[in-house]
Amino acid sequence: MARARSKGLKRAERLFRRRRYSEVIRLLEPQVFMYRDRPRFYYYLGVSCLHNGDFGGAYSYLQRAQQLDAEDSDTALALAAIAMRRRQTDLALRLYLSVLDQDPKNRVAKRGLAALRRAEDESELAEELDQEGITRYLPSPGAYVPRPISIAVLAVLLSAGLLATLPLVFERVQSPPPPDRDGVEVLELDRMQQDVVQYEGEFEYVMSADEIRDTFELIGRYFNEHRDNEARREINRVLHSNAQQELKERARMLSDYLRTPSFTDLDPEDSFSYDEVMSEPRLYDRTFVRWRGRVANLETNEEDIRFDFLVGYEDERVLEGIVPARVSFSARVEPAMPVELIGQVIINNGISALEVTSIRRISP
Repeated sequence: MARARSKGLKRAERLFRRRRYSEVIRLLEPQVFMYRDRPRFYYYLGVSCLHNGDFGGAYSYLQRAQQLDAEDSDTALALAAIAMRRRQTDLALRLYLSVLDQDPKNRVAKRGLAALRRAEDESELAEELDQEGITRYLPSPGAYVPRPISIAVLAVLLSAGLLATLPLVFERVQSPPPPDRDGVEVLELDRMQQDVVQYEGEFEYVMSADEIRDTFELIGRYFNEHRDNEARREINRVLHSNAQQELKERARMLSDYLRTPSFTDLDPEDSFSYDEVMSEPRLYDRTFVRWRGRVANLETNEEDIRFDFLVGYEDERVLEGIVPARVSFSARVEPAMPVELIGQVIINNGISALEVTSIRRISP
């Protein structure tokens, strides 16, 4: 058991160093009972929540990490950043001074103290520490280099006496050129192939042979550009079109290669709006959306969490629609809580359900 626990935290550390914070949260949150006495578990969770904009969850986890290890300077720095954002300048000052007592040269603590002195008032300081700016006041997650690559690179550098180029090499190791994606070959159509259109039946989208071929090329381009959500939408267009059944099976096969997105790789502008989904529901079946709203009619049981998601109502001003939502993993969800979520749209005569894959509280 101890070995399994150690392996789990090491995997979380690798994801953390690679800045894959949503994956850290998905890995660790269900394991709270296994790691309840490990301060680093709570630190990884807390800082990952910070990067994802969940300041309430971050504070809870980091406070627990400090209870378990009051001397950890990384935890103190993260709590100080939250304190500054909450306009608790006295607390932030105490935390920064405690870090400098242990490490007088700590740059993050010095940067935080400088921000406290520089700010004319607490509201100005809080504005600076929004979701984008708060990372300047957090400890570095560290560099990630796969071990075989790092050993080879260091050997070459040492033999050539070029250690000064190490940061540039690390940057290139961390950002390899994207490889071609497996699965795209199922979309290759012969431009001379004639039997691509069905002429009998009822279809929601009626396309010419050239339009079907163009749609397959578009799906392939989206897929290779890792724009899986757009690829899934166009796959649905083919599935509900007059394309030949064999072509529909090809498109359906590619669906198995599409990834589930997270907050780090599904930008709000790449999501589909509630109005878009409702305008052509079948086109958006099984696509993922990133929506903001509020929790209502919360029901929690041993298997899942269910609630009515009030889309667009996070500020209690405009209600775009109400969608049944289901969370099948451990998460903190409270009645009337404003949240941002990523969910897979399930269509059956409109939106029948939203299968939530990521969720976080919206900070006031």
